[in-house]
Amino acid sequence: MSDKAIKATIGRYEHAKFPDLKIGLVQVKTDTGARSSSIHATDIEEFERDGEAWVKFNFVDDQHEGKKKHSEAPLWKEKYVRSSNGRKQKRYFIHTKIKFANGKTYPIKISLTDRGKMRYPVLLGRRLLAGRFIVDVSKTFALGDDVG
Repeated sequence: MSDKAIKATIGRYEHAKFPDLKIGLVQVKTDTGARSSSIHATDIEEFERDGEAWVKFNFVDDQHEGKKKHSEAPLWKEKYVRSSNGRKQKRYFIHTKIKFANGKTYPIKISLTDRGKMRYPVLLGRRLLAGRFIVDVSKTFALGDDVG
């Protein structure tokens, strides 16, 4: 069996960083019921840079004293998403990278949304998990604690 066929076991909660967004260590929640991943973003604004659409936003991590981090990224697409409460809402999606404590970095397509009422600022959906991880909901921080 090749190394590519071996899937890492990911727990219900993990530690991760978003290096391209300059977002340090955060706790993320895996959710096999969610199709796409999302990150807590406030003050989202679309703007143009060098003829391309970009978005700027604030990431607020309530787990770490509500620290606010300003980030910018090229806009991948806008689309309507049905949230867990059944309502459709327009969301901005970006491409970025997520780094886990196992030292591996993965590309991720992630939506920007206000997750302020949620316990975890980042939700990892099936599009990131499928083909890469085996989800063991009985474990937490299965990939480790130190993202580095």
